[in-house]
Amino acid sequence: MLARKKTYIQNCTGPHLRRGEREAKRKVKSGIISKIVFGFLLLAFIGVTVYVLFFSTYLKISQINISGNVELNADEIKNVVESKQQGKLFKTIPKDNFLLISAKDIENSLAGQFKKIKQVSVMKKFPDTINVSLQERTALLILCEGEKCFLIDEVGNAYNEADFSSPELTQNHLIKIVDKGLSRVKVGDNILDQPYVQYVSSLKEQLQSLGLSIEGEYWTPALAADEINVKVTGGEELYFSTLFPLKSAIETLNIVLKKELSGNQPSEITYIDLRTENKVFYKLNAAAPPVENVDNQNTDKNKK
Repeated sequence: MLARKKTYIQNCTGPHLRRGEREAKRKVKSGIISKIVFGFLLLAFIGVTVYVLFFSTYLKISQINISGNVELNADEIKNVVESKQQGKLFKTIPKDNFLLISAKDIENSLAGQFKKIKQVSVMKKFPDTINVSLQERTALLILCEGEKCFLIDEVGNAYNEADFSSPELTQNHLIKIVDKGLSRVKVGDNILDQPYVQYVSSLKEQLQSLGLSIEGEYWTPALAADEINVKVTGGEELYFSTLFPLKSAIETLNIVLKKELSGNQPSEITYIDLRTENKVFYKLNAAAPPVENVDNQNTDKNKK
């Protein structure tokens, strides 16, 4: 008969259990310390990151580059950009920070303060640079109604009131048109269509090709009339319609001056009306009624 094995029951409060408890406590303590260290390192990392991103000079805007300006003052443009960097966000974070500067906000401010700006683009270059690239409007005309005068660009927009002491006007010798119809122009309005602007801009040169010089201002009875009138040296007035090609009107005028009015002094001519296609009306200072030329190709005939 086999011998019965002896079974030993260890004491529940034996040394091995105490060792297990100590090991468990050690692991818990070690885990707590690890969490504390990790939390400290995480907070330190966040703190350093926040400091570098928002409070250090690393991302502070230190350079502003302006390009494309011709008549606009670069320092004045920089002042607008720098004004967007003044103050602090939440009374704590400086606004002159690369991450906080809004390129769109700067573009809107520049376009709002400088009406001469046609297009503007603001680009940020990491880590501390702002590049402003702009295109200026080209003033071609000055339109006056009453006492107010406005600068008109190449597409017919009234983009600013005229300052006759500014270099833009004193140096460029812009064409001045007086609107006798008082159309109530406002800055930002599209006043003249582009063909009208081109017509008026070319008129002086075309008249000079005939040996005529414009004296004084251009004028129109009303902008809606599509007309432009000038007075040339000698005293006669010329009336044009922008609805018909300028080249045709100049050719007609040349024929009339050579064939019909060559014997008259300029001071004897009151006006020459070219507002009707293929017809010319003119009036001499005599009491006779206006003369109509019906066919500009045969100026010795068809008179009234």
